[in-house]
Amino acid sequence: MATRCSIGRRRSSRESRQLSRLKYSRLTIRRKAKDDGVVGLLSLFDPLGFLERGPDLVAYYREARAARAAGSALAAAKVRHELVTDLAEEDPLEAYRAASRPFPVGKRFWIDPGEVSDSPAPPGRIALALPASCAFGTGQHESTQLALLALEEEPLEGRRLLDVGTGSGIVALAAAALGASLAVAFDSDPEAIFLARENVRRHAFGARVVLAACTPDALAGTFPIVVANLLPEELLPMRAAIFARVASKGRLIVSGIPTEQDGEVVTKLRTRRWALSGCRRENGWTCVILEHG
Repeated sequence: MATRCSIGRRRSSRESRQLSRLKYSRLTIRRKAKDDGVVGLLSLFDPLGFLERGPDLVAYYREARAARAAGSALAAAKVRHELVTDLAEEDPLEAYRAASRPFPVGKRFWIDPGEVSDSPAPPGRIALALPASCAFGTGQHESTQLALLALEEEPLEGRRLLDVGTGSGIVALAAAALGASLAVAFDSDPEAIFLARENVRRHAFGARVVLAACTPDALAGTFPIVVANLLPEELLPMRAAIFARVASKGRLIVSGIPTEQDGEVVTKLRTRRWALSGCRRENGWTCVILEHG
């Protein structure tokens, strides 16, 4: 049964206060700040985000259960760590935002994951203001960057795009910035949509972004370009519903695939009606482009 799709819903101030009072958990992994393998492992347990504290890696989790599961996975891999749960703080990523600096992605984008400012982007680049939050997608992760690089090569002017599992809204905003006439972005997590809406409001081209809290089964119509930046365990169970949203001769950009799994994942995605038309890899992550025949 299709889940009811909630488009453009604004959270009340009471709901916002409830979000700010949520607790979080912290995992500290000594001397692993630059270890992509550890980051990839921790990413499997739905973290709020990561912070490099000197040589140490700090991972934040909303749910204590998820943090404990991540800790167990580290223990199984013989990685020493420290876990603290049920920390009472309104904004665990405040320090991260304060320390963040803007950075370029591809040829066109200038990503600012810090506190909102009026600083202009360098000439020729489009500024995307995405303060770090519990919604995935500040543009620093390789899977997000690969999706943005793929978007730069698509003829987006005047076309419609669907962003699957939008998180912070970065892919939909990037598409609108590159000229898409409409970017429909959805996520099954209402909290992510709430935060994405705040990001959309920061951009003039955000007027061409429509947000929905739903599953792909709840959407209607097809799109010439569909982007899904999801881990395989999130992507594969709903691939039929995602395929159904891609127009004939349309293109599906899939990022978030660990490189060691990309052969298996692509095999499951390709059928007689789908052809592989592009592939990028970066630091252990893969992005593929499929064309609907």
